[in-house]
Amino acid sequence: MATLYDTKIELNGVEYGIAAIDVGNSRVKIHHDDVFLSFPYDKEWKKNVQHHFRDHVSKRYLIGLSSVNPKQTTAIVKVLQRIPGHLVLNAHQLLMRNDSILSLGKVENAGIDRMLGTIGAMTKADPPLVTVDCGTAVTVNAVDKDNHFLGGVVFAGISTQLFGLAKQTAAIPEMKYTPPVSHIGINTQQCLMAGITASVVGGVQQTIESILKNTINVKTAPIVISGGESQQVVDALTERGFNVVYHQHMVTDGILVLLAAAKNVDLQDAIIGKILS
Repeated sequence: MATLYDTKIELNGVEYGIAAIDVGNSRVKIHHDDVFLSFPYDKEWKKNVQHHFRDHVSKRYLIGLSSVNPKQTTAIVKVLQRIPGHLVLNAHQLLMRNDSILSLGKVENAGIDRMLGTIGAMTKADPPLVTVDCGTAVTVNAVDKDNHFLGGVVFAGISTQLFGLAKQTAAIPEMKYTPPVSHIGINTQQCLMAGITASVVGGVQQTIESILKNTINVKTAPIVISGGESQQVVDALTERGFNVVYHQHMVTDGILVLLAAAKNVDLQDAIIGKILS
């Protein structure tokens, strides 16, 4: 059975597949067909992106690009534009031209990743729903039954909290996150892991409960969760009886939905022009 990922689009007499790139705060994510890649911004990341689209794909792609990281956006567009055959499109422009998928009239200046994530979430669950994306920042967002994006909250993610404490305090060294062994700790590392986990899980749960009661006015709704630091949140909310749906590719699925639904004139207008080196 055909899926979103099988979408083919003819533009100017050329047939394209669809691909999504999410330029995040700490990583760039690539998604097309059954391929999902994620690269940190190390010294090799641009070569890895170029190598993939130049040497490991067998068709042309319309590549929907979303970014919350302006520093890396120009770099990745230049990389992709050096590879013949593909076209890079501005996902934000496509979003602004298709409010039948997600209506944005009730918010101002919401992050593009948050809005795309809600569109991706709707491939897994029907609204009303709540999305939770656990990465550098944790975002919790609400969508009502009529596909209106209602806003949400943003706070620091697990690794961001650890980094901030290490930078702002003399006695706490930099360390990587490990799941807590107990709800309290008996040394500094255990206390940090327990405390940061509690802050994120508790913040997410309190926000969800408030959204359900005061914003979308329902007793229960799907909670669609994504992000590299989501496992503790998924486990905790599941244990507490929430209707949790895990979606690994929430933002990139949102980009693919926009590409698949766009009119040809909007696709044409969203193509990013040549960026000179």
